[in-house]
Amino acid sequence: MANETERTEIQVLEVAVREGLEKRRRRDLRLLLAREHPNDIAVVLERLNHDQRHTVFNALSLGNQAEVLNELSPRVARQVLEDLPIPKIARILDRAPMDETARILTLFRKRQARILDAMRRQVRVEEVQSMTHALKARGIQVGMFIMLGYEGEESLFKYPPQSAGRMMTEKFARVRPGWTGQYTLRYLRRVNADLETLTNLYADDEQDRLVGVVSLREVVTADPKKKIEDLMNTDLVTVQPEVDREEVARLLSRYDYLAMPVVDPDGRMLGVITVDDVIDVLAAETTEDILKFGAVESGGTADESYFAIPIRTVISRRLGWLLLLFVAGTMTGSVLRFFEAELATVVALSFFIPLLIGTGGNTGAQTVSTLVRGLATGDVRMKDIWRVIQREFTSGLLLGTILGVVAYFRAMLWTPDQALALAVGLGVLAICAWANTIAALIPLLAQRLKIDPATVSAPLITTLVDATGLAIYLLIAKLTLGL
Repeated sequence: MANETERTEIQVLEVAVREGLEKRRRRDLRLLLAREHPNDIAVVLERLNHDQRHTVFNALSLGNQAEVLNELSPRVARQVLEDLPIPKIARILDRAPMDETARILTLFRKRQARILDAMRRQVRVEEVQSMTHALKARGIQVGMFIMLGYEGEESLFKYPPQSAGRMMTEKFARVRPGWTGQYTLRYLRRVNADLETLTNLYADDEQDRLVGVVSLREVVTADPKKKIEDLMNTDLVTVQPEVDREEVARLLSRYDYLAMPVVDPDGRMLGVITVDDVIDVLAAETTEDILKFGAVESGGTADESYFAIPIRTVISRRLGWLLLLFVAGTMTGSVLRFFEAELATVVALSFFIPLLIGTGGNTGAQTVSTLVRGLATGDVRMKDIWRVIQREFTSGLLLGTILGVVAYFRAMLWTPDQALALAVGLGVLAICAWANTIAALIPLLAQRLKIDPATVSAPLITTLVDATGLAIYLLIAKLTLGL
């Protein structure tokens, strides 16, 4: 019900925006968009054409532009920014979260240095440095987050694109273990505007090494004279900046954290990854895996809107897999040609071919789906390979036995030939066991070879099982019927 209401609201907004564009009422458009949620505006932008997007984006206030930009897919984000002057781009990005700014800057490799330089000029560096020295003189360790817009975004580029380092924000709250709750709250009031997240406070020592984490709620509700070291949790779970973002998402989900600290090998605090960024990652990774299971290349932009992707890109992402599956599919024809004489002798054998290869393909697709999920969640590891194969082979035998009995009696209804019905029943049994085994083995081997198991998609497994399953069925029939 909530989803239907949301869709209705977005549809109403889209109609209003299109009417404003047609009547060229820029002022009405600006007033309309000022009342809307950035995410809703982003959804509408994804559905507009190139020129309409520029008109709508330029009608937004500077703050709204930064918020909407955070919700757009990379392709559309680049489109709405590419025709703007560099100083304007810098002003927009200066208001965006640090990790989002880094993401956008990667889209402008040729203009990246000029945009960063323009961002540095937004505020005089001398003023920021003097503020830093003033706070340090009072015993307040401000860290990197006070220098937002100057070094933070640039420092994120040294980490791999899909890593924790690219996701983290350096605008977090550092505290000292010896501070009292009263002093900590006074400190936070001074620097609150420079922080992106204030859920947790991170206590570090004189060498900036993380020694504990305490929630803001606990500090607020505790005795004002109680020290941070008496409140903080020292049983820390952290990641290093090179860790893959999927691992970060898995850890946050396992421990129910709202943020994950990122540290260097010496334990010095570099930044934090908030749960809202991880939700975006999980959505993007899930979409990417779904596309791979459908034999569609995501192109690294799984969060793109359907209408925002050009037709030529759609063709290029699908054609490679379709060609591969087409070539693999010809193996089925080769098997049929090899057993041409047997099929000509017992024409009824061909009646059951769709049934058997369909059953094998479905069985393999179910197995590879469940196994890829197990690999993604960490329930299945490479060391479990023989245990997995034994488990899936046994499951295949049991499923095959049940389906084989059903197939035997179904074949008897079509043609009263017990030998043929037996061949069909045994074929289903053997194909189910084979499909389960090969569908379990291939994803594990893919992970061993550093290939995303989701890439070994259900269509590929289905195509492979179709050809090999058909060969198994016809070999069994040849033996059973004495051909």
